[in-house]
Amino acid sequence: MRTQNATITRSIVNATIALLPVLACFLGGATQKWEEGLVITLLALCLLVRPPRFSLGALTNLVFLTLFILAAVAFLPARWFFQPEWRAALVNDFGIQLPSTLTPQPWITLSYLVSFAGGLSWLYVVSTQDLELREARFQLRLFTSGIALLAAICIALYLAHTTLPFWHNERNFGPFPNRNQTGDLFALAGIMIFACGQDDLRRGRKRWMVWILALVLIVAAIILNSSPSGIGILVAGSAFWLGALTFRQRSPSRLALGVSFLLLLTALLLFGGQIFERLHLRDFGSAGISTNFQWRIFHDTFRLICNSPWCGIGFGNFESIFAIFRNASLSDPRALHPESDWLWLWTELGWPAVVLTIIGIALVVSRVLPLREGTNQGYRLAALIAALLFAIHGIVDVSGHRVGTAFAAVFLLGLSVHRPLSLKTSRWTSLLFRFVGLILLAAGLSLVVAARGKKLLPGSAGVSSAKQLSAVADTELNFSETIALTTSALRWSPLDWQLYLTRAIAEIELKQPTNAVDDFRRARFLEPIAYEVALAEGNAWLPYRPMLAVTAWREALRRAGPLRPQVYASMLNDVSLRSPEVSAILEAIGLSDHDLALPYLNRVSEASFNRALAQLLRNDPNLQSFSETEKLALFAFWSERGDPEEISRAVEEHPDWLRYAWLGMAKCKASKDDFRAAYELTQRYGEPVALPRVATNFSLQDLEKRFAGAPDNYGIGYELYRAQMQNGRVDDALLTARHFSERPNSPAYFYFLEAQCWAEKQNWERAWNAWQAFHAAQPPLTK
Repeated sequence: MRTQNATITRSIVNATIALLPVLACFLGGATQKWEEGLVITLLALCLLVRPPRFSLGALTNLVFLTLFILAAVAFLPARWFFQPEWRAALVNDFGIQLPSTLTPQPWITLSYLVSFAGGLSWLYVVSTQDLELREARFQLRLFTSGIALLAAICIALYLAHTTLPFWHNERNFGPFPNRNQTGDLFALAGIMIFACGQDDLRRGRKRWMVWILALVLIVAAIILNSSPSGIGILVAGSAFWLGALTFRQRSPSRLALGVSFLLLLTALLLFGGQIFERLHLRDFGSAGISTNFQWRIFHDTFRLICNSPWCGIGFGNFESIFAIFRNASLSDPRALHPESDWLWLWTELGWPAVVLTIIGIALVVSRVLPLREGTNQGYRLAALIAALLFAIHGIVDVSGHRVGTAFAAVFLLGLSVHRPLSLKTSRWTSLLFRFVGLILLAAGLSLVVAARGKKLLPGSAGVSSAKQLSAVADTELNFSETIALTTSALRWSPLDWQLYLTRAIAEIELKQPTNAVDDFRRARFLEPIAYEVALAEGNAWLPYRPMLAVTAWREALRRAGPLRPQVYASMLNDVSLRSPEVSAILEAIGLSDHDLALPYLNRVSEASFNRALAQLLRNDPNLQSFSETEKLALFAFWSERGDPEEISRAVEEHPDWLRYAWLGMAKCKASKDDFRAAYELTQRYGEPVALPRVATNFSLQDLEKRFAGAPDNYGIGYELYRAQMQNGRVDDALLTARHFSERPNSPAYFYFLEAQCWAEKQNWERAWNAWQAFHAAQPPLTK
């Protein structure tokens, strides 16, 4: 009985270790703090129940310990190190109270240090498992099956146009916010499927057909995800594994079969996306990161690294500090990371950490050899290839900084180690990791409780809770509570621009303008790109200090780039236009820039339109700064709201403007009863009218009979109209057109057809009126 219980316990622990990375990936990649806390809690329980009993050796232990110490260096006094300019600027120029530690946000760094300790512990756990070969195969198969099942869930949810509430991604596919991380995960599983299927095929089991189905799911998921990295890792990993396998067996037939299968897989991955696109099963959005953007980010990241090359800036500080260093990438959106795991590590821990990480990986890889027969060599080789490709891909991606994908890759690296283990048992190792397990258990449970219960726990979880609670306090107009919450959070995260912005808006409402000015300055410095910061500042100042609002809005327009017209239009609200000071400045801004003139003219009152238009023409008499599209839109406004006589005089001075101002000129002609000239202008310059296609060749008599039987059929009515006009029966064609134009909800082109009939009858006034009815019925974008 005792032996049976031990076997059951061992099987449960093996399954838990194999499924922990699968659970981390299923939980949205553990991107939210409660998800990460749950994964850390389960890892802590594994450490407490079955801590590592073997030591990886003195050299490997020294490397891991040194890595942890380098991460903890961030908590040493900052005065022991060179003080970078950004730190002096934050303290001296903006009055931000930074702690005395090297890391400017020690509570945030501590949160990430716990996760880092969890990652090192996870590597130690999976690498030192005393597994039989059958148990190692069981873990790898269970892990691979779990990821294949996750791929099936992703496909089903995608086709159902839904997702799980804790999955957050713009493309609505997969658990990770970043599609490359989803692709990397499925690619790792795809490589392992080759090993699982080959093993079953070699042993004569029919389960290899199940692995083929799993591979189909993985390939379909990668295609739907459309991640280039997933395709590259799967193709490269499969090629290396098949090549190594066939080389060891020295079988030409197996080599030919492997190459054929690899070519088929490559073709499916490369061209499958085009097939799915034709079938409209997915949308190739612009969710990826362009190569140019990556190189700009790399360039600015090296500028940041040069400030702290060997000690780094501490875990969790990249996003906040990097924003200050952006130059080449200044026009791009806010960067959350440097687009590279290795650069991220270098930036936050310094170059010694990068060197030690490479050495640590090499030491673990050295324990993979030898790959002899009877040692699960096929599985271990696939796991090793997958883990190494994951690390190499980290040069241009950040999957290693996501708990889900990092745990999966570390699991494969640990299972690639040669077994039975040639390691020495160590009682101190078990004691150490039980102690680490207690710390991780407390940290994991705290993260879960704080994140789910919105508790103000010091660290990143508490900052997130404070932001959510302050948003509720703002809604309830409890601005004192907002200030208290944001002030508490700023003690843990003093470089968070959102907290300064939220607190500044609340300070304005409580009549604390001096404090608000300081906090707005801090927010703009810490977020130098987003126009939303300055726009929100201007909106907050508008009811109390209009001139400060204008200053902030000018900064918002400077940042907005191609979105300037939309941002400027949002400033033209009732409050700003009722303020004489603000209204005058907004008018001057709008009428001095061609891209802002149209939003301004669209928003001003009828009484102010002609005056504003006159000022615009004084600023740019020849409209040289306006594009063709902007000229068309300007004259459309002018024709709808302006004085027709003014348009006529402007066209006389600038005859080339007629192709833009034809509608206004037509109205001017019509106001002088010159309806023929007005109508002819519409025919000469108006947009082509979309008319139905005629696919039949019925005679006039047949069409009359069909129309009599179906008088509400627009298609038959149009065909009858054409036949009547072709036979010179203009009056009958007019009756047919008016049969529909006098009915509500008929297609607008019947007004146009009626206008043609009146023009044919030389009744220009009625032709003009019918054309105006047609024009009025058009959607706004086509006018």
